[in-house]
Amino acid sequence: MMLRIAAVSLGAVLVLPQLAAAQSLSFSSKDSDKPITVTAKEGLEWRQTEKQFVARGDAKAVQDETEVTADQLVAHYREKPGSTGEESGSEVYRVDAVGHVIVKSKNETATGDAAVYDFDRKVLVMQGEQVNLVTGDGNVTAHKTLQYWSDQNVAVAEGDAVAVDTTPGNAGRRIRADRLTAFFRDAGDKKGAAKGRDLIFLQGAGNVVLTTKTEIVRGDRADYNLDTGMATVEGGVKMTRDKNQLNGGYAVVNVKGGVSRLYGSAAEAKGAPGAGAAPPARVRALLAPNNKSTDNAPMPQGNTR
Repeated sequence: MMLRIAAVSLGAVLVLPQLAAAQSLSFSSKDSDKPITVTAKEGLEWRQTEKQFVARGDAKAVQDETEVTADQLVAHYREKPGSTGEESGSEVYRVDAVGHVIVKSKNETATGDAAVYDFDRKVLVMQGEQVNLVTGDGNVTAHKTLQYWSDQNVAVAEGDAVAVDTTPGNAGRRIRADRLTAFFRDAGDKKGAAKGRDLIFLQGAGNVVLTTKTEIVRGDRADYNLDTGMATVEGGVKMTRDKNQLNGGYAVVNVKGGVSRLYGSAAEAKGAPGAGAAPPARVRALLAPNNKSTDNAPMPQGNTR
C-alpha cells in the first residue's frame, strides 16, 4: 500500500491510493484513479492491526474537488481480493468523520456533527442536531440524519426536515416534513461540462407544511416538482391564505402562483368515481370577512364546496 507520512506545517500528511476522483459529495468516479490526501494538526496514527488510519486535529481529506474536514477522520482499509499485501493491493472502503464535519465539493456543501462515507454503497450518512445540505438551487436541513446516495442522485433527510428553494425569484418557497426525500439530476453547461446537481423533486412524509409566497398548505404527504412548480398535498389538508382556510383531503398547488385546487380526495382530483363508489368527500372553507370586528366570529356550521 502506498503510504507517505511527513512533517509539514499542518502536522502530517497521508496519501491513500486506489480511490477515484470525486464527483459531487462522493469519492467516486468512473473516469480516473486519484488518491486521497489527508492532513492533520495533531498527527496521524497507522493502526495496522485494525487496518485504520486516524487523523486528529483539524483533519482534512482531499480528493480532486471534494474535501472533508472534521476534528477526527478515520480511514478504514482492506486488502483487495487476491492481493498479496503489496503496495497496490489495499483499498479504503470507509471514512468516518467526527466533530464539526464539513463535506464540500465544487457545487455542494454538507455539514453536521458526524459523518460516514461508505465506498461500497456510495452513500454519505451525516448526523447531528442540525445537518445541512446546500446545492446550487436549494437547501435541505434536518435535525437527525441526512443520507446522500451519490450514484442514485437521492438524499433522505429525517427529523423536522426542511427544503428551501433558493433559485432566483423563488424566495419563500419551502417544504417541511418529518422525512424528506430529495431527487437531483446532473447539471451541465452548454458545452456539457459538469456543474454539480440540480434539486428537481421533493417528497415529504409526516406533518408536511408547504409554504409558498401566498399560502401555507398542511397535510400528511406531499410531492413537489421544482421544474413545473406544481405540488400535491394529501391527507387532512388545510390550506391557509391570509385569514382564509380551506379543509379537504387532497390539494393541487401551483407553487409559482396562480390557481390552486382543493378536493375531497385524490380519486376525486383524478376524475369521476366509478359505478358503486362512495359519494365524493366534501371540502370546507372558512372565509374571513374584511370587517375587523368579525375576525373572531364563530366558524359557520356545515360544509361548503
